Amino acid sequence: MSEQQEIAVHIAELGAADSQAQERAVESLIKIGAAAVDMLIDAVNDGDATVCANAVEALGQIGDERAVGPMIIALQDTDANVVIAAMNALRRIGDPRAVHPLIPFLSSDDIYIHFNATLALGQLKHGQTVDALLEILDSDDARVRHGSVVALGRIGDGRAIEPLIGLLNDEEGKVRYSAAYALGDIATEADNQVIAPLRALLTDSDFNVANAAREALAKLGV
Repeated sequence: MSEQQEIAVHIAELGAADSQAQERAVESLIKIGAAAVDMLIDAVNDGDATVCANAVEALGQIGDERAVGPMIIALQDTDANVVIAAMNALRRIGDPRAVHPLIPFLSSDDIYIHFNATLALGQLKHGQTVDALLEILDSDDARVRHGSVVALGRIGDGRAIEPLIGLLNDEEGKVRYSAAYALGDIATEADNQVIAPLRALLTDSDFNVANAAREALAKLGV
């Protein structure tokens, strides 16, 4: 059996009724690696959500940049499992082209899609990721502000410090909480401008916000 025939056999198993057979097929395709990418990209357009999600998973694990375009297209799939698989694949590949297509998902009502979009953006550590996230910190949608803050905290770029200080007064508790938490991760003892605003949150009416501020100050040695 040629390598191409072997790949075709494994791809056929991506839609198997047995989930363990699906997992074995994904693992086999990942081991084959780059040689399987073209056929996996074709499988993304199979039309079957299970086949598509498994193909996307394999492509993400292989990490070949040829898959970035198809993964961005897969973000528009109607099946949430495919969308989340595409987000995770883009996160693993780490190509900055994924940044702007991922941002709209920060406003999703689906907590899993919102979480995975935030996670993906937080691991796409490129300058343009930070720029894009900073641009949406003033969004009218609290979910977008919150997701952007969390992602910025994961990235750890100092350019976010001043805008995050501003969000310590946000009307939404979850945004104040995430901003305090992010500042604790980003700021250093030399960033004195964060101390007073964080101290002001120690009496916040939201216990979680006050606790996040306390933890952030502890990280700063205050």
